[in-house]
Amino acid sequence: MIVDILLNALWHAVTFIGLVYFVGFIISLINRFFYKVTNYSKLSIYGTGFIGTPIHEASHLVMCLVFFHKVNEVKFFQINDADGVLGYVNHSWNPKNIYQQIGNYFIGVAPIVVGTLVIFFGMKYLLPNTFEQINSYFSNIQALGANVNMLECIPEMFKGMISAMFLEVSIGWQWWVFMVASICIALHMSLSGADIKGSLVAIPILLFIILAVNLVLGFLTGAFYNVFLGLMNTAGSFIISVLMLSLVLSALCLALALLLKGLFWGIRKIFRR
Repeated sequence: MIVDILLNALWHAVTFIGLVYFVGFIISLINRFFYKVTNYSKLSIYGTGFIGTPIHEASHLVMCLVFFHKVNEVKFFQINDADGVLGYVNHSWNPKNIYQQIGNYFIGVAPIVVGTLVIFFGMKYLLPNTFEQINSYFSNIQALGANVNMLECIPEMFKGMISAMFLEVSIGWQWWVFMVASICIALHMSLSGADIKGSLVAIPILLFIILAVNLVLGFLTGAFYNVFLGLMNTAGSFIISVLMLSLVLSALCLALALLLKGLFWGIRKIFRR
């Protein structure tokens, strides 16, 4: 039994902490490569940043308020040719306050979590049929509860998400608005060095909480522990799905940039002949 509990705790840590950092790292790489492909043009930086940066900084600000951090200064969007910083949130906290220390993790990774939530719920209003198709996967997972095998569900969720977004959808103005806004948000969900450094302070506390909750519920409340695992699986499937959605949108933007650059290079080569 202890082995199962420890494995559950490990899975929760990987899902709610590890995957968020991993996706943030991949999106950061895509972000850098995208701007490199576009030769760091102001059109690509400020064009995508006009939508993505305010969402990025607002997510930091919301989490600062939730965890009672003192907000010293906020810039939601600025055109700054000197250092290229498009926005920032300057905040401070009491290092002796555990709640505020835990908040550092959520403040640091807020662009990933909040950004994906904005995209996901933007889909609800702009592409309701697509949203319902994807949401059906969560309902199935929730019905299975603690018995669900997440490793088997992830590929199915990914395939269903791609199908619902690009194959089984009516491409009208709502689809274009959603895609453009979502790509801009996804590109600017990358975590800065300061974001990651600030969030790492809370990791030991969060790992301890995850382990302690699993141990206490696992040994003292058998039936309730199954309910807890079911809820965590549902939440985990949601997190995984929205993170995959962000990766897909970021990768799509990079693919389009590469395609356009290839076409431009090909046209130039033809005319040079």
